[in-house]
Amino acid sequence: MVRFWGLVIVISGLAMGAAQAQDYDRFSINIAGGKSLSVRELATKVFGRTRGGELADDGIGAQLVLAYYPTRRLGLATRFSYNQNRTREEGIKLIASANYGVENPVVESTEGWNATSAMIGPSLRLGGRRLGLEGRLLVGYAVVNSPMFVTTGSYQKYNITVSTQTQNSADWAYGAGATLNIGLIGGLSMVVNTDATLISTTFRNVSNQITTAGFPTVNQLVDIEQHVGVLNVTGGLRFAF
Repeated sequence: MVRFWGLVIVISGLAMGAAQAQDYDRFSINIAGGKSLSVRELATKVFGRTRGGELADDGIGAQLVLAYYPTRRLGLATRFSYNQNRTREEGIKLIASANYGVENPVVESTEGWNATSAMIGPSLRLGGRRLGLEGRLLVGYAVVNSPMFVTTGSYQKYNITVSTQTQNSADWAYGAGATLNIGLIGGLSMVVNTDATLISTTFRNVSNQITTAGFPTVNQLVDIEQHVGVLNVTGGLRFAF
């Protein structure tokens, strides 16, 4: 009989521990969209003219964050992001000057660029359903589509036009993010996210058509190195269960 009650106590304790372990949400889905801010453009606005030929300007971003928490505070997050941004004219001018020696470059036309990334990493959360905060560190892969642009200027007193075609590149990406969630009802929350993504990549064999007054048109392939940094500020909904 003593052994029986001892076994009952042990089983009850395990059951209570399991119940306590289940009194929090293990899974969450965070869907949001909003503003995509170029880290380089932010630096330019705050500190003035900056070095480098980075092409990313401001735009829009959307993301999906999936999180799993085997414990109350520590978990694993996966983030899928899409960014569609304008192109910085300063970056285009610096590329034209560095690659082709174009003097007094003028950007005649340009398109936007976009990036898609998938990242994963550890996540930490504080608070609960009514008011909570999550932080995450991420690493993954990104695919970047460079813009097409046309630059004009002069080269040794000749008028020159450089038409740069679009190109794709894929490389490693690193990021970090934070989420503030405000509970609405049940497992539904309103969220505000701040997520940074850093991508260092090289667009290889970018096609350029160079037209110089009085000379035949020349087609040239060049490599363009880019350090893309974006900061997404997004709002949306979070479903926890």
